[in-house]
Formats: sequence, structure tokens, C-alpha cells
Amino acid sequence: MELVIVIVLAGILAVAAFARFVDRSAFEARGYRESVRAALRYAHKHAIASGCNVRATVDAAGYRLRRSDSCTGTADFNTDVRRPDGGGAFSGATPSGVAVSGSLDVWFDSGGRPHDAGSGAALAGPASVSVGGEAVTVEHVTGYVH
Repeated sequence: MELVIVIVLAGILAVAAFARFVDRSAFEARGYRESVRAALRYAHKHAIASGCNVRATVDAAGYRLRRSDSCTGTADFNTDVRRPDGGGAFSGATPSGVAVSGSLDVWFDSGGRPHDAGSGAALAGPASVSVGGEAVTVEHVTGYVH
């Protein structure tokens, strides 16, 4: 009798575990959220290292990093930032099934300080976008991304 109970319990656990592996949406959301954070962190570091302003945009379509053509301009972000491995433009499309609520459009100056891309003014408070139900935030003074 005990063996039957153990086998039944093992079957129930196997079904529950299988269901977690079949539904990949939580894994995709977390992976994409970390990709967005990595892109924003790279924009911050690239601006400091290169001395050029770098713009980062995140919306429902995806994310993209662009550098100022004049290096210090605030409206001429036409040059794609390249991936560090030389693999092309630093951008990514939002996977299907991953929800992005709101948008984030900031640029980092050579000191790493974030600015609102619309007004050009330094951020007055943290800026966030929701990716997969969790916030991705850029702090207003330091540019710290979390």
C-alpha cells in the first residue's frame, strides 16, 4: 500500500514539474528583462568610456542603443552602438508573449548621468519600464540600472 502511495505522489510531482517546463513564458520574460537591463547598463558604461552621449530606448517593440553623431549632441542619435563582440547593432526585439508596459527613452552623458530624451533635461526621479510584469529602473542621479 505504501508503495502505491509513493508512486502516486511521484506521478503528481512529475506532472507539476512537466507543466513548469512546458510553459516557457516566465523564462522568456525573465531572460528578456535581463537583456534589457544589460543593454541599459552597457549604454551607461559606453557613454562613460567613450565620452559620447548614448541613447537607450525601450518600448513594446524592443530596445535599441544609439550614439550621438557629434558625440556631445543631444538630438543627433543616429549611429547604432555596436555589440562589444562586433556582432552588429546593440538592439533586440521583444519576444512574443512578453509584455512591455510603458516605455523608457533616456540618454546618458559622458559622466553617466541619465537625461530624458524628450526634453534633454537630467532625470528628476527614477525612470522605469515594466518588462514581463517587473520594473526595469534607471536611477536619476547615478544612472544605476536595476
